[in-house]
Amino acid sequence: MNKDSHIGILGSGVEGQAVEKYLSAHGYSNVTVFDEKLEGKGGDFEEAKKCDVLFRSPGVKLDRFKDFEGEMTSATKFFMEHAKGKVIGVTGTKGKGTTSTLIFEMLKEDGRDAHLGGNIGTPPLEFLDDLKEDSWTVLEMSSFQLQDLEVSPHVAVVLMTTSEHLDYHADKAEYWDAKKNIARGQGADDLLVLNADYEYAEEFKKEAKGHVMEVSRKLPLKEGVHTEGPVILYCTPNTCEMVGMAKKVALPGPHNLENVMAAVAVCRWIDVPIPAIQKVLYSFAGLPHRLELVREKDGVKFYNDSFSTTPETCIAAAHAFEGETHLICGGSEKNSDYSEWAKDLQNSENVKSVILIGVTADKMEEELKKAEPQEFPVKIYRCEHFEDAVNLAEDIAQEGEFVILSPAAASFDMFKNYKERGDRFKEIVEGF
Repeated sequence: MNKDSHIGILGSGVEGQAVEKYLSAHGYSNVTVFDEKLEGKGGDFEEAKKCDVLFRSPGVKLDRFKDFEGEMTSATKFFMEHAKGKVIGVTGTKGKGTTSTLIFEMLKEDGRDAHLGGNIGTPPLEFLDDLKEDSWTVLEMSSFQLQDLEVSPHVAVVLMTTSEHLDYHADKAEYWDAKKNIARGQGADDLLVLNADYEYAEEFKKEAKGHVMEVSRKLPLKEGVHTEGPVILYCTPNTCEMVGMAKKVALPGPHNLENVMAAVAVCRWIDVPIPAIQKVLYSFAGLPHRLELVREKDGVKFYNDSFSTTPETCIAAAHAFEGETHLICGGSEKNSDYSEWAKDLQNSENVKSVILIGVTADKMEEELKKAEPQEFPVKIYRCEHFEDAVNLAEDIAQEGEFVILSPAAASFDMFKNYKERGDRFKEIVEGF
């Protein structure tokens, strides 16, 4: 790519705008933005194939450009090829944003030159020019961004990974193959962090060229991070050290303990001192729309988990607290399989009711009824409108119980995105 190249940007969202701004600041004048959703933005993607270079936004499918003869890149790919310092990449079906933020906050607490980007924080091209040799960049990396990645981060973290975005990827194999790019380009001195509690870990180990460290809530590890009773331990082949107390961790739920352990593994590996790690663990309560406490009213706690768009993350939310729970679930279709979700909820000791909304409500109800036990089945409610579901939850919840919006589905049937859905939930709850 040179200053005379005709460069096309596919998509004018946050990432596309960041690319356009970066190219303009660096003297690239022959740039066209193509966005099929917006008139006056270059028009059809077929026209884009006439460019010399194309920057693909995350939502643009690669297979639409199989016949493109120029150079195909992306903001993430370009950043990885040009970034100074060290890059820590975090991927997984869920937990990426929380874990990335934990690592970033721990680095900052240690006084390091740290930057947070990717799907969370600032678009990385906005701080690319500010990086120095001693800088640390933490990137939240989705399968869309990893799909054509060739340069892997120095430290790669793979959290709980299940099949998601099958509305985008051709099949599960393509989704998993994209995720593996986070480790494929690593070298002998790099680190890959995996969760030993999930089957995917063995598959990712095959891609490892450097050091592998695991975390586990269930297994004692000779090397890695695990819990022993109330204690979080970081172990190397020669020694184990106590990093913190699990009960003091500010983030709620067992699933968040997995995110915490991954962050600890990374930060102890790069010599962030334990006091800096503990300060973050005991104070960081989470990101908006991720099991976010909205308020407590009449002894009932209301949590906004609108970021939950898969069955697995809803299951995690359902088991986050000790106490009877009412879930609000449903939304737009992502081709998810709800059979295991239904079995888990029906056999849960704490899920009291599920209030269903949205396009997926029929499928969810069908699976819940298939999995219904002979005794004490989960109560199923149906609501046509989102507001009615939230109001119903308030009516049926009793003192000491929990109401959690954890949709296990996308938001596009009723809302612009998960943020708008979560904000509406908070607005209703705060108005009770």
